[in-house]
Amino acid sequence: MATNCDFSRSSLLNEHYQREMELIAVALQEESQDEREERLSLVAQAWSLTTACFQSQVETSEVPALTSVAYARP
Repeated sequence: MATNCDFSRSSLLNEHYQREMELIAVALQEESQDEREERLSLVAQAWSLTTACFQSQVETSEVPALTSVAYARP
């Protein structure tokens, strides 16, 4: 059950989010085509790095889990 405090906090967070989105929308409207292409290029690079790091974390976290299971067997 939500309390008045939760609702007030949620409302404040929503207002903050809306202000931030408005600033972003204005900035996006004002950027040039070159800036847009550069931003999209950076996003694409960041995405490939993020997925590579995530995949690496998944692979390294699987090894200790399998090893600990092997040690748990009599």
